[in-house]
Amino acid sequence: MTSRIWTAVGMGAAVAFAGAMLAGTALGAPVTFQRLVNAENEPQNWLHHHRTYDSQRYSPLTQINKANVKDLRLQFMVGIDGITGTAGTTNLQGTPLVEDGFMYITDGWNNSYKVDVRSGTAGYIVWKWNSDMDRAYAAASGCCQRKNRGLAMIDNLVIQSTQDGRMVALDKDSGQMVWQIKTADNDLMESHTGAPLVVKNVAINGVTGAEMGIRGHIDAVNVNTGNIAWTTYTIPGPGEPGHETWADPYQAWMTGGGSVWQAGSYDPALNLTYWGIGNPGPQIDAEYRPGDNLFTESILALDGDTGKIKWYFQFTPNDPYDFDEIAENPLIDITIDGVTRKIATHVARNGHLYGLDRTSGAFMYGQAYVDVINWTNGIDPKTGRPNTAVTATNVVQPYTNAPRRGVAGLYCPALTGGKNWQPAAYSRQTGFLYTVANEGCSAYMAVDQGHWADKGNKLGTRANRAPGEWNGRANVAPADVAKLGGLPVPVSYGSIVAMDARTGKTAAKVITPQRGNGVLATASGLVVTTDGRGYLMVHDAATLEELYSRYLGVGISAPAMSYSVNGKQYIGLLAGGAGSNGGGRQPELNNRSIQSLLLVFSL
Repeated sequence: MTSRIWTAVGMGAAVAFAGAMLAGTALGAPVTFQRLVNAENEPQNWLHHHRTYDSQRYSPLTQINKANVKDLRLQFMVGIDGITGTAGTTNLQGTPLVEDGFMYITDGWNNSYKVDVRSGTAGYIVWKWNSDMDRAYAAASGCCQRKNRGLAMIDNLVIQSTQDGRMVALDKDSGQMVWQIKTADNDLMESHTGAPLVVKNVAINGVTGAEMGIRGHIDAVNVNTGNIAWTTYTIPGPGEPGHETWADPYQAWMTGGGSVWQAGSYDPALNLTYWGIGNPGPQIDAEYRPGDNLFTESILALDGDTGKIKWYFQFTPNDPYDFDEIAENPLIDITIDGVTRKIATHVARNGHLYGLDRTSGAFMYGQAYVDVINWTNGIDPKTGRPNTAVTATNVVQPYTNAPRRGVAGLYCPALTGGKNWQPAAYSRQTGFLYTVANEGCSAYMAVDQGHWADKGNKLGTRANRAPGEWNGRANVAPADVAKLGGLPVPVSYGSIVAMDARTGKTAAKVITPQRGNGVLATASGLVVTTDGRGYLMVHDAATLEELYSRYLGVGISAPAMSYSVNGKQYIGLLAGGAGSNGGGRQPELNNRSIQSLLLVFSL
């Protein structure tokens, strides 16, 4: 992978809002590494993508509570970029950062904004940085583009990773670019959609593109110089531990996938950073790549200074289902049988919640949280590996993994998983992890990939490099799905699940029309979610009883967060983008124009 640094001169200069220099817009204090370590001590702020290094998405604020949440009202909105002709419409999935009354957000085209939210009644754009990317080319460079999940902060810098393969540092006060470096190669179908994580003096992020024949990697960039400090490949090469799990004659490891597109976690005491690693490639045709296919569908614990893999745990070996395990890994200290345990948790796309010792990676538990699972009959309580896949003798569908027999595979949970990227949250009040989930199944037929590696790593456009059949699957016609019988297919509804972090077992569950966009937990006993229909919802953290629901009239794909200014608590979220008008999937949004908005609520 080549690396190149550009200076800020002539590249994406910030566009200042006319009122940016109004009295009172003082320069902010540096967001030092020590402040990031102690972010919990700044309840008014949201300094990390998941608020704190432990990725708990837990707000200590209590002003909005069970008694008064019914009075929650929209305070203001801010329109942002998102629509670009033939390049398509972006999907807003980011989480805002807030520091001392100023909010930092991105839109789906990687434009960045600083918004003055100190008044509580309006949001004033202080600066906007234009990413100046070739939007059409970036949007065609891999799967699932036209989105960005957020930013990181360190010192006086705001850092993001862009779809066209850059990591960019902006001056927090002026919006001017300080440095940028190429960390993903669009010509190889690599890209970035996730938020970076800053650890000490490096900003860390991984690349997307597992569906298109990449070899995944995680890169750390020195925030002082803009140079790459270390790179860790998520698919081990010859001579590296784990390479023996790619036991094929095609050198499938070279195009083996292993994407990263959700921000990692960090334990400062252990100096370990934890990252969820995505699916192998090709997605469905697992016969092309026999073996466990490390380190796909795993959590990697990396040394914060060197990027060296300290331990790993794989959730779905030789995954034929596309259970893309890129999700965040909330870090929890909890007492179990009188002993305080340091746990790394992972709400897996394969339908199970996992608890691991975050020092060693030792398996602690794996418990189902979705209603229907048929790809395995359970998790081995000693090893954490899935038991032998269910066979025709004890399930109605004989082939869950769609082998090359011209027979459809029916598997639950669905390809999009129980939980996907939508972040979970942990409440220190209840001891519960909360997730939104999809309750459903998928049906696909495997496509023999032949020499798939011969197709990968070619320069050119997406049309030349990645025809749809390269992912190793063929869709199954609805009429043929119906013939599979037995399970309620297609089945698709949502749920919100509360799980005991000590055991992994489900403590409470409510059914929702569809899977939401992630969870915010608060110290006042609230669980806040949003969904694609355009609803903001608040539930009781103990019982999951719905306390508040408001239809906003615009599709939502992003989770909520919370902050305070001058002692008043707010809930903020990005709304709109692709799906704002329903796209035929959300009847509530039919005939509405597409919007891209920042929405802020309070009492």
